[in-house]
Parts: sequence; structure tokens; C-alpha cells
Amino acid sequence: MKKFLYVFFVFIIIASGAFYYIEANKEPEEPEIYDPTPSEIAIDDKDKQTVTIDNLQIKMAPDVDLAAKRKENNNNDIIGRLEIPDLINVLVVKGTNNSFYLNHAVNKSYDIRGSEFLDYRQTVKSQQLNIYGHNTRDPKIKVAFLKLEKFLDKTFFENNQYIIFQHDGGKNIYKIIAMKEVDEVRDAEHTTITYTGADYVNHIKRMTTGDGLIFSRKVDYDENSEIIILQTCSHRGTKKLFTLIGIRIR
Repeated sequence: MKKFLYVFFVFIIIASGAFYYIEANKEPEEPEIYDPTPSEIAIDDKDKQTVTIDNLQIKMAPDVDLAAKRKENNNNDIIGRLEIPDLINVLVVKGTNNSFYLNHAVNKSYDIRGSEFLDYRQTVKSQQLNIYGHNTRDPKIKVAFLKLEKFLDKTFFENNQYIIFQHDGGKNIYKIIAMKEVDEVRDAEHTTITYTGADYVNHIKRMTTGDGLIFSRKVDYDENSEIIILQTCSHRGTKKLFTLIGIRIR
């Protein structure tokens, strides 16, 4: 009898340990219905400011207090706010790699939708800014960069020309120069950030011309130009990416 009890208690201990290990290491459960992503900043139309860019009247969202957002989310990785007027208005984070914020919210909690994040190799003062975000057509999952697919429509591309990036040092305004679909294996030109001089000019040209180009507009640039690249997944083919590219105009 004692031997039986000993074996029984050993079994309970082993089973409990196995259960604890499985529970501690499994992925957090995801809700069936998602609220708007934590990175999104809701703004009423009445609070938007009308500004003139290239003789066009643009309604822009007001700046946010980034220090307050860091405190609110207990996260110093928040480095800016990205806006495409009347389309996208989100906080931007930057981690120590390009994987953490693929499945973490701006408050660092686990979230399959991830966050919009700046490439860890860059700073807000870099000549080239790469900002990444998820795309999905699952109706239960809301992600901001799904809206980039609106630029697949020519009229929308023509009528929506600007990207705004607010950071601690000020606010950059970019004019959209191209919407392009690229192969993430064969055509990752936009992920190279080391070009300078004439090579940098050719780098911009390659990103805004050639196979996969959907729409483009004429904007002058040179070796001193600053660019922004928004990247998300394309659902028009496997291992395809959409890139929306802008040249800084102020």
C-alpha cells in the first residue's frame, strides 16, 4: 500500500509539473472580436486642423503629447505618430529588433495584431524611415495598415498625397511618390538603408520604378532627400509586400 501511495504521489507531482510547463509556455489566448488597435488615435473632425500644402487644403489631426503617451502606456519605445490624413492616425514604436512588435501592442502586452514600428536600425532623424505594420482581411481583426490598400485605387492615390510623421524633434511632411508591390525575397530594395550619394538616388529610383509599380507621381529628389517607406503584406500573392513611399517636402 505504501508503495502504491508513493507511486501515486510521484505521478501527481510529475503531472502537475508538466501541466505548469505547458500553461507557462503556451501562447496567450486571443479574443474572438478585437477593439481598435491600441496604437490608433481617434480624432473628431471638429478637432482637425486645416493646413495648406502645395495649394491644397488638408485636414490634419492635431499633434499628440508623446511624453504623455509613453507614460500612459508605460513604454518609452513610443517614438512618434504616423498620419495619412483622414485615413491613418497611429502611434509608432521602435524596439531593439524587428520582431517584438510584430505581436505586441504599444503597451508591450501580447497582441497578435502587433504595432506599427520603425525599423530598429533607424532613428527618427534617419534619412530613410521604414515603418512596418500588419495587414489582414480577417473581419474580426482590425489593423491600421489594411487601409493602405486604398492606394490601389487610382483616384484615391491621386487625391491622397501626403504622409505626416510627428516625433519629439518636430513633424515631417512627405509627398507620396509611389505605391508598389514587391517580392519580399527577390525585391527587398526598400530594406537597404546604407546607400549614400549617387547610390542613394539610384536606390530611390529602383524603389519607385520597374516591376510591381502600381502608381507613381513626379516628385524631384536628390542625394539629400529624406524618404519614408510604409510596408505591409499584400494579399495578391504569396510573399508579396505593398510599399508606399514618400519624399519629404517640409
